[in-house]
Amino acid sequence: MRTIALLAGLLPVLASAAQAAPLTSVSITPWRGDARGAHTIAHDDYCSPGVSGIEKNALPILEARGLKAAVGVIGKECKPADWARLKELIAKGYEPFNHTLSHSGELEAGTLAAVKGWDAKREILDAHALMLEKTGYRFSFIGYPFDLASPETRAMVKQQPDYLGARAAKHLYDGSMAGLNTDEGDPYFVKWDVYWTDGKWSLYKPGAAGSILIQHAEAAINSGSWTFRTMHGVADGSWEAVPLAEYTAYADYLKQQADAGKLWIATPTEVIRYRETRRYCSVKLDSKGIQFDTSATDCKRYAIPVTLAITAASAPVLQQGSKKLAVKAAGDKRWLVEADPLAGPVLVQ
Repeated sequence: MRTIALLAGLLPVLASAAQAAPLTSVSITPWRGDARGAHTIAHDDYCSPGVSGIEKNALPILEARGLKAAVGVIGKECKPADWARLKELIAKGYEPFNHTLSHSGELEAGTLAAVKGWDAKREILDAHALMLEKTGYRFSFIGYPFDLASPETRAMVKQQPDYLGARAAKHLYDGSMAGLNTDEGDPYFVKWDVYWTDGKWSLYKPGAAGSILIQHAEAAINSGSWTFRTMHGVADGSWEAVPLAEYTAYADYLKQQADAGKLWIATPTEVIRYRETRRYCSVKLDSKGIQFDTSATDCKRYAIPVTLAITAASAPVLQQGSKKLAVKAAGDKRWLVEADPLAGPVLVQ
């Protein structure tokens, strides 16, 4: 009887061991959720009275679809109601980014001659301090006015501990600033595409397959890259305002692609942190499960939860710390799981 009892006690353990298929590979997917590409929605000149369509039209359209955007804040233009609204947006997952104190350009478009009176510390650092004072939020990304900045200003931004990235800035009409960002690009030179109703300085032209907005988002999916859409207002009097119908169709497209798992819609710092975590926090298998290498300084600086792609004959049971991780089937013995590099090893149970 005792032998039978011992065997009965071992059966669940043996069954569990039989079901626990070993992991054969692990990697961090290029984009969260194993999406084919990433896309950022960005509206410049927030707080300026000329871009009323951001609040009136753009944000309600995005919120109705569960999408988040980044807003470039002109600090000196913000009123008390704007600071209160920014706090609300931050709580909802939107990302304000530094668009300087007064939107005074540093360089002349065309000649790149220095603009008299430009003070980088005042325009950038004072705007940063003002945002922190009014909302408690620290900018981590910057979009330079007119997307022009000298090497000295760009170097100053890189030296600031809070800043993890910047929109590519050079000459407004220099195509080297526009384009697609790979999963290993320069976080301080994030390429973008600016909206023009006639496509004059955009990478795309109206009347092609989808609007200029949709074409840039679709390019992320087709190329496996990150695209950054720069705009101003929607259906208002701002510079090159996006027509309401076009913006609505764009938001519908993004929602559709996000729901299909093809496109990750995220703010600039989210994408940068994910991309740099993948670069600096490597993963490997060992006899117990998955180990993150967090020894690199930049791993600790950027680290956020990432999507791991695992291969195993059957669904693995995984745990990180005291948390059991949700595992999603991705076909052909492939499984997806979200894990935090700074939360310790992922163990197979």
